[in-house]
Amino acid sequence: MKRTLALLLSLLLVLTLALPAVSSAEEKTQLTILWWGSQTRHDLTVAMIEKFEEKYPDIDLIVDYSDWGGYWTKLAAQVAGGQAPDIFQMDYAYLAQYATNNVLAPLDTYMADGTLDVTNVSENIIKTGQVNGVTYAISTGTNAPVMLYRKDIIEELGLEIPMTPTASEYADLSRKIAEATGLRSTYITDCSADILRFRLRNYGLNLYNEEATKLGFDDPKYIVDMWQDALDAQHEGWGMIPGEETAATAFDSMVNDSWSRYQNSNELAAYRDSTGLDISMVQIPNLDDATASATYLKPSMFWCIAQQSEKKEAAVKFLNFFTNDPECFDIIGVERAIPISSEMRAHVSENLDAVGQEVAAFIEYASLPGNASPLMNPDPAVHSQVADLLGQYSEQVRYEMIDDLEATALQFIEEANEILASAPVAE
Repeated sequence: MKRTLALLLSLLLVLTLALPAVSSAEEKTQLTILWWGSQTRHDLTVAMIEKFEEKYPDIDLIVDYSDWGGYWTKLAAQVAGGQAPDIFQMDYAYLAQYATNNVLAPLDTYMADGTLDVTNVSENIIKTGQVNGVTYAISTGTNAPVMLYRKDIIEELGLEIPMTPTASEYADLSRKIAEATGLRSTYITDCSADILRFRLRNYGLNLYNEEATKLGFDDPKYIVDMWQDALDAQHEGWGMIPGEETAATAFDSMVNDSWSRYQNSNELAAYRDSTGLDISMVQIPNLDDATASATYLKPSMFWCIAQQSEKKEAAVKFLNFFTNDPECFDIIGVERAIPISSEMRAHVSENLDAVGQEVAAFIEYASLPGNASPLMNPDPAVHSQVADLLGQYSEQVRYEMIDDLEATALQFIEEANEILASAPVAE
């Protein structure tokens, strides 16, 4: 009997000692996190998250990611289903749309009490994450649109490309490269809202007016010129013909279809890693009569917290880690662009690899007077509708289903302004 009692007491002691460990595990805060990007970004992000969990053992991050093409469909579906990630990436183009629809949690309270420390972040950078004066997003870094190009081809053919090429210089290079290699330009023939925006910026204009209630221009010539340049490039044989592109991914495009592409400065490493080619970058080509630069400095992307998240305090710890912790940037470097904290910029500059140094040098060059034009307001919530509309007309033009370019451009302007005028007003 005594032996049985002793055994029971021993078992009870073991169970009692085990209880705190079970309780601790159950009390761990689980956060879901979603981002887009290449395999390079995925690998670095997972490593960075493991470091965060090591420093915050009471938090578990459940990861999910996608490429750019599938990201917005996935995020929209999760939001619509009431399953928005606690933390997720956001793009400048979609910020107003998600903020206006009450998807994003305001961050100002956390910034005010220091939970999200922005002491070493400039006010201009903070404002890029604001909609109507409320901060909904924190930038991952400073970025710029760039023209990525095949440096190996340029050197093999004995050609040169200036750091700030004109449209004529870009077209001349494209003709020579197409003749020598068969690779064509997908930039001139793109005719998307992004390309139109670059062309408008060359004249100090924006795609939308300040209030985002209508387009920022009313002269159809800007669209007509874009379409005509695309048609000329196709006819001359150096611009990509519709349906001719064979690449399954943007990375494949640099290998099989085109010698250059418009991307972002922080994507240089991913393109080199994924293609195995000597990819380099210059500024976006400026139209020959440009009065301002097509290039601009912008937030690479943002981190946001879902308004419906019940774990906002824990999620803010991740945003603060990403913004201010040297051990975070020891892992990710400048893959999500140049850090927004002045202390973190100084920290990474000491340890950048060759690609990181090239990206940092490009941002420094673009920051020089005259090399970039001002960042303009975020796109309105209906930007995707306007962009899709332009894409539909552009496709018809490129397939030469339309003869009167000016009348078509005027029709687009009218329909786009109707979309903008009927859009809900952000409060």
